[in-house]
Amino acid sequence: MSTAGPVYLDYNATAPLRPEAAEAMMEALRQPANPSSVHQFGRAARALMEAARKTIADSLNVEPSTLTFTSGGTESNNMVLSGFETVFASSVEHEAVLAACPNAKLINVDENGVVSLRHLETLLSTLSDQGRGRVLVTVMAANNETGVIQPLEDIGVLCQQHNVAFHTDMVQAFGKFEITPEESSIDYLTVSGHKIGAPTGTGAVWCREGRPLNSLLAGGGQERGRRSGTENLCGICGFAAAAQLARPSTIEHMRLWRDQAEQMIIQHCPKVEVMGVTAARLVNTSCLFLPGLAAQTAVMALDLAGFAVSSGSACSSGKVTSSHVLKAMGRDDAAGQVIRISGGWKTTRQDFYGLAQAIIDLYKRKAN
Repeated sequence: MSTAGPVYLDYNATAPLRPEAAEAMMEALRQPANPSSVHQFGRAARALMEAARKTIADSLNVEPSTLTFTSGGTESNNMVLSGFETVFASSVEHEAVLAACPNAKLINVDENGVVSLRHLETLLSTLSDQGRGRVLVTVMAANNETGVIQPLEDIGVLCQQHNVAFHTDMVQAFGKFEITPEESSIDYLTVSGHKIGAPTGTGAVWCREGRPLNSLLAGGGQERGRRSGTENLCGICGFAAAAQLARPSTIEHMRLWRDQAEQMIIQHCPKVEVMGVTAARLVNTSCLFLPGLAAQTAVMALDLAGFAVSSGSACSSGKVTSSHVLKAMGRDDAAGQVIRISGGWKTTRQDFYGLAQAIIDLYKRKAN
């Protein structure tokens, strides 16, 4: 066990709830009304929700009226994807996207997991002019397993040239790098609250004015008819409080800690590889290939040593399985031997360095 107690380094799965978010939620819980009610209590609840909407919209550099609240990234992605007949998806997309459109045509990626613009252009060139309005390209802003960032601007330009819609799942990237979708070629953007220290069960869809957004739920017509169901006022207020604090400038220092920790590990364990190391990556994420050491063994051993990491996505009921992301990158050899480290708002320099030493000790003991 680490001397300072258990260390949480699995923020890409979910971030600990920020105290400011908890406080905002408690304040909202004292509001005894439905935001759709017309009496003074309902109007006060509506004012709280619309203030939260503006805060989150500002953090995304979009207009509040274009933002629709949902239960999280999975619902948000399904809302967008369900509105199109043909979907082109990167082969490293999150399961929430790939499962929502199982017939999607997959876009190749390179050895780092970066989308091949040439292959995307080839796919788009096969489309007939008549059906382009029902076509969507979906590419995540940053990969949840490797942290690799996609060239969104270049992809957006291609989509605009071929007159097709472009969606980006920004669940992992939200709060980690700046983006201004209304000034780019992005048409849909989806985010989730619990990755930035907001409560689970909160998310949002941004939709460019003039673009359709398919409603999955029939009911009272809340969220301007885009998403029926009484809004989660408590969660939304917590989401807004977290969004105010989740800024790229507040975690940029983590890049140095992450890089130095990786260098420590490679220096002592030269067989270990950093996946996606030559591509642009989220500053908080490190994906390590530990040849000869099963990921499940590594995750359990590091947990016993006081460090919580994962073997990749946390969305498979806790299973440690082979990653479709690694397969798409041409790294089948790494299957079952990769761990993911991801820091966040509570992470310290010593957390990274302590974990690096624990990995060095473990790898030398178990892999030889």
